[in-house]
Amino acid sequence: MLALDPDVIILPTAQGYHPAKEIYTAPYYQNLQELTAVKNKQVFPLPWTPYNWAKRLEYPIEAMIIAKAAYPDKFTDIRVADWVLNFYKKVYKVDDKTAKELRSVQWLDWVEEENF
Repeated sequence: MLALDPDVIILPTAQGYHPAKEIYTAPYYQNLQELTAVKNKQVFPLPWTPYNWAKRLEYPIEAMIIAKAAYPDKFTDIRVADWVLNFYKKVYKVDDKTAKELRSVQWLDWVEEENF
């Protein structure tokens, strides 16, 4: 990864969750601080993702996070924090409170905190 110096990093979560701020600040990730993506705060964790992630109803959420992270200029009209809530409400037919709870248990609180 150091040799590639990516502009954007997408963090999968099948092996555990690591919020972007952990990558930015934790001493054990100090060797990553010079990466362009880290310097520019372009690290985006996906929601909790089991190994069969392509077969889940939440797949569009991963696709939206990746799309907005990779092409932010093409998705300026989309706030993922709101988009995710609307997704849960439409797909699962839940109210706003339950949609927020679902967003939280999927480790997506960061989209609200980061205004992503």
